[in-house]
Amino acid sequence: MFSTSGLLISACLWNLFHNVLLERMLGEDTNEFSFDGLPGAQHEFKVEVAANQEECFVQRVAQSANLHASFEVLRGGDRMVDFTVKDGHDNTIKEVIYKSEGRMEYIAPVTGNVQICVHNIHSRFLSKLVYIYIVTIVEEEWKKYIGEIEELDTTVHNFTTSISEVQKSIDQVRLHQTASRMNVIKDWYLVTGNNTYVMYWSVFQILCILATSCFQIYFVRRLFHIPNVTSSKARA
Repeated sequence: MFSTSGLLISACLWNLFHNVLLERMLGEDTNEFSFDGLPGAQHEFKVEVAANQEECFVQRVAQSANLHASFEVLRGGDRMVDFTVKDGHDNTIKEVIYKSEGRMEYIAPVTGNVQICVHNIHSRFLSKLVYIYIVTIVEEEWKKYIGEIEELDTTVHNFTTSISEVQKSIDQVRLHQTASRMNVIKDWYLVTGNNTYVMYWSVFQILCILATSCFQIYFVRRLFHIPNVTSSKARA
């Protein structure tokens, strides 16, 4: 039985390795743009290639797009693999044979899918872990993107200035609130200290009055105290 997390991981790997990614640019869905809003697409991942097997991935590229693909074998055996790039008709465009790392560039003449494959055919018993990095860039779309950013620069600058003024006003308000809080705390400690002082001084005065009263009562009673005197006559 598969767990929920296992199913989610399997679904993510399936979407990453075997589906054509639908990507986004400035709110418009296209097949040539990535989800980060920048022209082109960028992917990096690691894949375990079994012994005497190959793993292939499909990347959609636009016409005149520049495709950059690189790889590096992280572990496994002699760390040598074959790396090939094929067009939509399974024709080999470029390949790197029996290398532990490498890179290649390709400019797509037409819009279509490009197949990127890693072959571990030189090892019959050991699998290999391969890191793959893929970037596709459309130069015209990139220049258009840069132009849109430059057009927004003035608006962003004005907005930043306004935000800075608002931030200064907020800082002044916070300073005023901080000073008010400090005064409130100072007054609270002053009132609490005065209350404690008055309470202890009052208790001390009450104790003094009680002690004085007790002493006066005792002293007055001693003044009016007459001892019993008995007389005895001498016998003849």
